[in-house]
Amino acid sequence: MDSPSPAIPVIPPLTPTLSSHFNFPNADVTFSSSDGVLFRIHRKNLEVCADGFPPSGFEIPEGEVVSLSETAETLELLFQFMYPKRHPGLDATPFNVLEPLAEAAEKYQVFPAMNICHIRLRDMVHEHPVEIAVYAAKHDYPFLLSEVAPMMISMPPVDVVRILPANLVLPWTRYVHEWVRVHQDVALKLPFGASLHYSGGLSHANHMPRAVIVQTQANSLPPPRTIDAFEPPSRCSWENLNCVAIVLQHLGAGIHTLRNLDQAFDMGIAREDVERCCDWELSEWRRIIEEAIAQIPKFNCLQAVQLSSVATSGTIFLVV
Repeated sequence: MDSPSPAIPVIPPLTPTLSSHFNFPNADVTFSSSDGVLFRIHRKNLEVCADGFPPSGFEIPEGEVVSLSETAETLELLFQFMYPKRHPGLDATPFNVLEPLAEAAEKYQVFPAMNICHIRLRDMVHEHPVEIAVYAAKHDYPFLLSEVAPMMISMPPVDVVRILPANLVLPWTRYVHEWVRVHQDVALKLPFGASLHYSGGLSHANHMPRAVIVQTQANSLPPPRTIDAFEPPSRCSWENLNCVAIVLQHLGAGIHTLRNLDQAFDMGIAREDVERCCDWELSEWRRIIEEAIAQIPKFNCLQAVQLSSVATSGTIFLVV
């Protein structure tokens, strides 16, 4: 006798989850998040606070649920910006929550949320430079893009061009050129105390006596210290410890080294073990580099130059 077939379990239909904050009895539109939570919202609020949702004149069949691609966590925050009450400050909102909220605010043009998301993301540029660069370029936030631009110079050029819209590629090229100029013309220049041997290699420090340095360059020196007797160049750590060679090797790795001068000038020895003349010249070398970096135009300024060129002549000239 054949054994009876096992019964097929009957799975009851899933009951939609309703948002605890947005379940108004008199709501006239219902949204469903990507994870199945329903939000019953007043269309008039959407019309006033956002530009990306259907206006009140747009007919939605009664009982129809509008599916959205955002999660319930994102929509729970987003819809709070559409009602007359204190909006979320987002001060402690982590990036993995803030970033999709910012994208949703831009997508649906929820104006109150767009501004605060932009401000909060600006505080996170050091932790998430690439993601914020994509956001700033995509949604036209030039000042935010300027904040993150220095952190992008170490990225492969192909990746940066892939992120930027076409109208920002030329300003970006000019911006990188400014960093390359500082790197080659300032950072990689031998400091004034070093000399080159005829063979082209670094020969020796050739320092002046410290008393002469104090007399001739007093205006730019740090507060004077006790001046010891001058030691011959052959015993100066500028040569013996290869200070210049070490720093040049670090800086020679590329323009990204300009973003971390602490690491570039780390010679692996304590600064108190460096001769005073060498220590001063290292500090002066770094100061010159820092001043040159400070003179690099902001990325949004180069973008403005391009827009001005287009407006006046219809032609963009790359000035190098």
